[in-house]
Amino acid sequence: MAPHSPPHFASSRYWDTRFQTNPTAFDWLQPASILDHHLTNALLDCPDQKPYILHIGCGTSLLSYHLRAHVKEPSQIHNVDFSKEAIDLGVRREREIFGETSEASQTERELYMRWSTADLLSIPSLLAVCEPASYDLIVEKSCSDAIACADDILISLPYPLLSTPPHPSNTLPTPSPYLSPSPSPSSSCPPPQSALPTPIHPLHILPLHLALLTKPGGRWIVLSYSSSRFPFLSPTSEDAIPVPVLTSGFPDPSQLWTLERTESVEAPGQRLSGEGGTVHSPKMLHWIYVFVRTEREVRVM
Repeated sequence: MAPHSPPHFASSRYWDTRFQTNPTAFDWLQPASILDHHLTNALLDCPDQKPYILHIGCGTSLLSYHLRAHVKEPSQIHNVDFSKEAIDLGVRREREIFGETSEASQTERELYMRWSTADLLSIPSLLAVCEPASYDLIVEKSCSDAIACADDILISLPYPLLSTPPHPSNTLPTPSPYLSPSPSPSSSCPPPQSALPTPIHPLHILPLHLALLTKPGGRWIVLSYSSSRFPFLSPTSEDAIPVPVLTSGFPDPSQLWTLERTESVEAPGQRLSGEGGTVHSPKMLHWIYVFVRTEREVRVM
């Protein structure tokens, strides 16, 4: 018998089919409460009185509804997923759990969370539903794990996001090295467009796009099954960004996010039944990453 093909976790069609077949709420790796400590700390550290949370790859996780306990208004939470089926399920389930409203539409927006379908690896798709630098906290459970299963993304250089150092509020912005006036005409122009598409690991693209959406000092909290999930943390890794790609106009994700902490959590135990009775499965660990958004500015070119 031929081996089964692995699931296409990077395909929206796969997720739509999965959620149509099984609409039951499902939490990857750990229960929804596993991130509570880190969520609470991040929100306490947030200077805004009304912080906004972006929940990426929400799927049918109960984390979406659990997050409501961490904010004053449900509208502070924005759930985003690749799958329209997941978003439609989320909208319906929220109304089933918290009740319908017959109030005016403005009140309805305040009573419920935001739900949007978007491709996290597409700038136009994200900007159609998200405002740049508008989120104080990004949270996910295994979304990056699914994205890591995707093939390398073919991009053109320079990439359409520009990263620049922060500038004091009382001075003009630091000019882009590609766009600033200069005695040399060549230095005032962006690098020439690459003739051939360049393959890039999707987990180099994701942190760039999330940096565009996150306020400086904001957090990105990740639950993953991998202890080495993010290749941008290790410049010597097999999937590190080649230097020529960085010098050709691809922003360095490691300049946009700093790793504040990692924490291992034991996976929920499983008991297996066999001829010798009940045995416990080997101990497994999951990993929590907490990133902090740096002060570098990111904007669309």
